[in-house]
Amino acid sequence: MNINDQQRTRLSQSFARLNVQPLNNVNFSVSVGTAIPRDVRLQTLPSDIVEIVPQYRGYSFVAVRDEIVIVDPATYQIVTVLPRSGGSTATAPASSRSKVTFTDRDRDVVRRHTRASTERRTIGSSASSRVEIRRGERVPDTVEIEEFPETVYREAPALREYRYIHRDNRTYIVEPGERRVIEDFD
Repeated sequence: MNINDQQRTRLSQSFARLNVQPLNNVNFSVSVGTAIPRDVRLQTLPSDIVEIVPQYRGYSFVAVRDEIVIVDPATYQIVTVLPRSGGSTATAPASSRSKVTFTDRDRDVVRRHTRASTERRTIGSSASSRVEIRRGERVPDTVEIEEFPETVYREAPALREYRYIHRDNRTYIVEPGERRVIEDFD
C-alpha cells in the first residue's frame, strides 16, 4: 500500500501517542506479505489513523519492537510496516537494541543452556577473563562471543540475532554487530 511522506509522518506521530506495549519476541519476518501467527493479538486501528489513510479502514495493527505493523485481520498478512515514531526505520535499530527486553522465559532458556555448557567446558581464556564486561559497553575483540545452539533459538526466537558470553555465573547477551552488551543476568 503506497502512502506519501506526509501521511507517513502523521501516522508515526499518531502511533507515538498511543500507549502500546510492543512485542519484542517474534518468530516471523516483519515484512509486507508475511502472514503472522494467529495467536498474535491484533488491535483495531484508531479512527485518526484511518482518517489519515482511508485505505486502512478495517485493518488492525501490532507494535513489533520499533515498528508498527499494519495487518489484514482476515488473512493476518502484513500490508504495511511503519516506524513507530518519526524518522526512518533505517536509523532506528541501533537505538532500539539498547532498549530490547527479554521475557522471563527467554532468560530461563538461556540459564538452562549456559548451565549445561558450563558443566561441559571451561569458559574464557586467561586473556579474556581479565577483561571486565559491563552492560551497555562494547566487548573487546579479545573476548570470544558465542552463538546459541539452534535449540535455544527454537525455544526463544527473540535471541536469534544475539550472541552471549557466560562468565562468573553471569550471562551477558551481546549484539554481535556492535559487540555491545545489551543485557546481563545470573
